[in-house]
Amino acid sequence: MLTILLPCFNESLCLPRLEEELFAALDKIGEHEVLAVDDGSIDGTGELLQGMASRRPSLRVLIHSRNGGIGACIKTGLTEAHGEWLIPLDADLTFHPRHIASLLAAQRESGADCVCGSPFLGGMADVPWPRRLPSLAMNALYRALFDAGLTSYTPMFRLYRVSALKSIPIRSDGFEVSAEILVLLRKAGFKAVDVPVPLTSRQAGESKLNRWREFQAHVRLVLSLR
Repeated sequence: MLTILLPCFNESLCLPRLEEELFAALDKIGEHEVLAVDDGSIDGTGELLQGMASRRPSLRVLIHSRNGGIGACIKTGLTEAHGEWLIPLDADLTFHPRHIASLLAAQRESGADCVCGSPFLGGMADVPWPRRLPSLAMNALYRALFDAGLTSYTPMFRLYRVSALKSIPIRSDGFEVSAEILVLLRKAGFKAVDVPVPLTSRQAGESKLNRWREFQAHVRLVLSLR
């Protein structure tokens, strides 16, 4: 079974499109479950997710009483996942669910424990440069310090073998968790590969990314991992 994990913090404007396009993609894949984590939202996201769950039997809604961050959502999802494989997916659909099939195909071909959807291979044509440049720089730093054969350290859209994910000590709660997980998996000897996946711009709602705070978190993470 495949588990899709949806961290949701104040994403009420994205949820109608998410419901339509995510489940259309999953219907073509086979057995799956969707775990949506309402991460302390105050804009009605939780109520909309509960309504979605009433229409979608494969969806379960998990609740954080206050905002914990992407990493906190992943750790919560891991404790509840029934699938052997897990894909965290941005609720804003900047990575589109149609590319889930590409991650699964790459895993079958490579036998990898982690398949990273890489916008550095797949393109970021409509992503503004103020967002693109920090991401390029941070991923270049991780490649220089850790595994240069991988291009995509910071994006969240990946396929994980759940048993591998549960075997590593995930500590980060914020956006930096994706880099932490990938470095720890490689240090533990698990196989990871990249597959080209395009990154697009959010069409509704507001980004929760604070570039200065994220930069500081990555610096602390790099120092701890080194």
